[in-house]
Amino acid sequence: MVTALHVDDSSYRTEVEHDLRAKLLRLRQKASGMFTDADSLHRLLLDSVSTFCVLFRHALILHGEPPAITKRQVVAAARERFGIDPLPFDKLLDVREGLLKPRDLEPTALMGAYLRGIAVVVDAVDHLEK
Repeated sequence: MVTALHVDDSSYRTEVEHDLRAKLLRLRQKASGMFTDADSLHRLLLDSVSTFCVLFRHALILHGEPPAITKRQVVAAARERFGIDPLPFDKLLDVREGLLKPRDLEPTALMGAYLRGIAVVVDAVDHLEK
């Protein structure tokens, strides 16, 4: 017989917060050496957006939101719940989906709003009851 598994929300919250902070720090560290290389910065941003969408999904679940299915739904839900600017995330998803060409993005300009959006979600998870 299999019994229901109960996961302590405080451990879950701690893990999501840790992963968000670690990925944000890593992104900042890598990006700091790439601001003069637009192609490398493009790749970094495009590679990271999926990871942050997954982490945002978990942040939303922690805040009682139903799990979003697609990355776009996650971004829209994060805009509604946390007040992030969805533009950098949507543009990166547009490139990943072939709706926009990478050369149509200015990665340096996009980076600031992208980092701010991630930081907002980190703060929202951090301020949950510990």
